[in-house]
Amino acid sequence: MPTLADRLDRIRVVLSRPTYNGNLGQVARAMTNFGLRRLDIVDGAADPRSDEARWYAREEGLPVLGSARRFEALDAALADCRTVIGTSRRTGRERRPTGGPEEIFRELAPWRSPHPTALVFGPEANGLSSQELDLCQQILVIPADPLFPSLNLAHAVAVVGYALARAASADEGAAQPETDDPPATHAELEAMYAHARRVWLRVGYIQTPDPDTLLRRWRRMFGRARLRSSEVGFIRALLHQTDWCAEVAELPHGGARETPQAFDKHRVRLNAPPDESDAESADDPADECGGPDNRGE
Repeated sequence: MPTLADRLDRIRVVLSRPTYNGNLGQVARAMTNFGLRRLDIVDGAADPRSDEARWYAREEGLPVLGSARRFEALDAALADCRTVIGTSRRTGRERRPTGGPEEIFRELAPWRSPHPTALVFGPEANGLSSQELDLCQQILVIPADPLFPSLNLAHAVAVVGYALARAASADEGAAQPETDDPPATHAELEAMYAHARRVWLRVGYIQTPDPDTLLRRWRRMFGRARLRSSEVGFIRALLHQTDWCAEVAELPHGGARETPQAFDKHRVRLNAPPDESDAESADDPADECGGPDNRGE
């Protein structure tokens, strides 16, 4: 019969920019208490090899520290993950948490998935930034007294680990089988968002000084949808076709910021009177449908 650690083996605790060695050791010890063995550390001053980290980890937490992986950027740590759950105490119109630990784990049941899941925690002082939360498909909040909502990093990992272990232990469902169309990886999603940002700026859909504000809403929507790899391909094919139409319309790549002063977006070939070559093209369904390649980049 698989142990709790076996069931949670594909779930990673990812610490972004941790500061204190002692907290790192306590995180490793708390992870061991709740069947979590995989620790990734992104940048930050905390060192899993330090004497302080090893002392706070005690003997049971040393294997977690010893196998911890280091990354320079959060993107790299999440690249192959199919589900990314970020933790945050802050709320707001653009930072609304998806739910509490019990709600999220009941819905996602990440211990059943054959693919990696990341639980992301921010640095001790400020937690995850808005840009880091943009990389997460789900946002988890730990219910706490509003007067003192901020938890110590190790305590937050312990609370989330307890909720995860409890939900996994109560669930007797079988693991999800491998499919030919798995959930999109973090790397696939980020490539899609970068593609959308370029194209939407070019065609004028994004006109705000901060494009990420609008993209954040799409991230939340697509995060709830939990896109599959094939669906990301469909979206990127549409983006590619939109970009090709923008090329035909002679729209500048940088959108309005790069538009020449005399540029008129309504004057281009799309409104020009057709000549004979245009008429011949109109009879060709391939020309009406778009450019030379409908695949995503």
